[in-house]
Amino acid sequence: MSNTSLPVQEAVPLLLSAAASVLLFYSGLFAFLFVVPVQYVYTRYGPQKGSLTGVGTAVVIVAVHLLQVTRIDSVPPDMVRLLFFDSLMPVGLLAGVAVINLNHRHPWWGRLLIGSGVALLGAVPSLRILALAGDGTGPLSDQITAMVEMLGVTEGTDQMIRTIQRVAMNTVGIGIVATLAANWWLGRSIVLRRYGLVQSVRPARVINDLVWVVIAGLAIVVGSEFVEMGFAQPLGWNALLVGSFLFGIQGVGLIQHVLRVKGGTDRAERWVPTIVLMLLFIPGINLLVMLGVPLLGMSEVWIDYRRGDEYEGHSEH
Repeated sequence: MSNTSLPVQEAVPLLLSAAASVLLFYSGLFAFLFVVPVQYVYTRYGPQKGSLTGVGTAVVIVAVHLLQVTRIDSVPPDMVRLLFFDSLMPVGLLAGVAVINLNHRHPWWGRLLIGSGVALLGAVPSLRILALAGDGTGPLSDQITAMVEMLGVTEGTDQMIRTIQRVAMNTVGIGIVATLAANWWLGRSIVLRRYGLVQSVRPARVINDLVWVVIAGLAIVVGSEFVEMGFAQPLGWNALLVGSFLFGIQGVGLIQHVLRVKGGTDRAERWVPTIVLMLLFIPGINLLVMLGVPLLGMSEVWIDYRRGDEYEGHSEH
């Protein structure tokens, strides 16, 4: 029988990466980056070791979550089980990044969307908890109300909770897609920098038909201001935001392309995503960036700025 166990020197970096992921997840401020160490392993050590690290991280997070939930005394058993299933959200993100790394049949944007779809399944219990918390009855609803009041909202707490629910439903898609994209990008960038290589979104292109998804989402969002759309409203918002995000990546790549054509250096090209990200935090300018960069990417549906380029639009390098 062959020995399939990992040598100690190979297992140590995997264990350290899993530990780093768990610590990031429970850090609070940097929790959204907890998949970066797992992506690091995927990029540097390959899919098998990346998958082992992801599974190990998921097991630890679920175990810690279960330990925390079992200490709750004031919540009924059914609600305790539901809270336990809330741990499926980070597990879903780990599964999503696994899909991105193991799926080589689709372009980058397809892998990102498929991985996000898998991660969305893990977010369903959390969305269910949020829905139950806003129904106005039960201990969980009381706890959420108390948390809102601690933030200084003493009147209209029910309306505030409903607003939180609506925002969560409308933005869950873009939240998952952006989180996976950021972790995927950062994990790969750390490894590539070790070898003197730099990631660029300059070749990033999406299919032209995606523009119709954005247009349909925008039509639903605008229509919901005049007509009750029901469940179609969050679908419209998610279609609009996710499609715009993907076109935004293409827009950043186009800026890098123009900079390169004009004689820009590698260093200048690397700064483009960072500058765009920084501008998103400047009031007033951020609105221009959030509208302008995706629209720039969409304009390539009709204008071929990169005619003659030899690289494929779905390259991720």
